[in-house]
Amino acid sequence: MRVWQAQSEIESPRAELMSAIISGADPPPPYVEPLRMPRAEGWADGRVWLRWKMDPQLASGAGTAFGGYLAALADHALGIETCSVLREGQAFTTSELQMHYFRPVLPGGELRIEAKVVHRGRSRIHAEVVFTCGDGRIAGKATATQVIIPLAPREVTADM
Repeated sequence: MRVWQAQSEIESPRAELMSAIISGADPPPPYVEPLRMPRAEGWADGRVWLRWKMDPQLASGAGTAFGGYLAALADHALGIETCSVLREGQAFTTSELQMHYFRPVLPGGELRIEAKVVHRGRSRIHAEVVFTCGDGRIAGKATATQVIIPLAPREVTADM
């Protein structure tokens, strides 16, 4: 069994940013509010976890959670987790997302969503996310490839 460090003990280059994301002090990306994405509950280097209660307005015709929304949740969780392993001057974009559905998420059901880095290379990050139902059974899993984008240093101009 692995014991994760307390958030206050983590010495990640992105610790300040991650703490701001988790607390809500850092404004989220524009998609978060209209898509009603949940805020992450916690993080460790290369790992993030959150919860989502099935919203009936996001149901498919069969009354279960719409798979496209679950894919968006996966990309959201994977994006937050990716932020925890980026270095200064780096950004990322998702280049591939593959989603697998194992069982339906029913109205009123709650998912525990846990994303983690599987491998971090120089130019790509491979990650996975697991959706676990309240009864402990896995509802779905996604894998993603994130492309690391080096940001150009900002030019400093003197006030004249």
